[in-house]
Amino acid sequence: MTVARYDLTATDNQGNVIAGASVEVRGEVPGQPLATLYSDRAGTTPITNPTTTDANGDAGFYIVGGFYKITVTSGLLTKTRRHVGIGLAQGSDAAPEGITQRYHTAPGTVVVDIDDADIIIVKKTVGEATPVELPDPENATKAVRIVDGKYDAATNNITITSLGTGKTVMGGASYPIDSNGGSIKLTPLADGSGWF
Repeated sequence: MTVARYDLTATDNQGNVIAGASVEVRGEVPGQPLATLYSDRAGTTPITNPTTTDANGDAGFYIVGGFYKITVTSGLLTKTRRHVGIGLAQGSDAAPEGITQRYHTAPGTVVVDIDDADIIIVKKTVGEATPVELPDPENATKAVRIVDGKYDAATNNITITSLGTGKTVMGGASYPIDSNGGSIKLTPLADGSGWF
């Protein structure tokens, strides 16, 4: 498992940093349970929740993507931020009911079938550029979202092309995802000429 990173700097009402402030993170779900925080991107080493800001007022942690309530407390001062989106596509790691998703972790080309998942998350175990092949839009019947789940597309671009002679993706021969955590939803054009 790879989890998202979140960093904050605690300040008082005058903008002064607060060292030693308590930072509590709760899930924005019924009951608002305490979230599990980690010290590593792999999500293998839990840390305490609440955690504490350092001498510079900074606190950071890794956490499974979702929406969270973050409360910073120091003495009589309490600041709360609600519905903070953390992770893939700002909290949409869990697919909505009826939406399917799959993770692609193997090296090489990601091949998308016409009856594939609604969301394809490219989360390779190695850092490398990734080609994605969409099916011929003449045969496709639904949209697909391609997501950089490894958060390294700025360095290792995801390049999307379509099967079928002369088929386009967003009006060109290919479409790059070249920002970390970037994504695009592509729908086959009704005339079968490409993906938009």
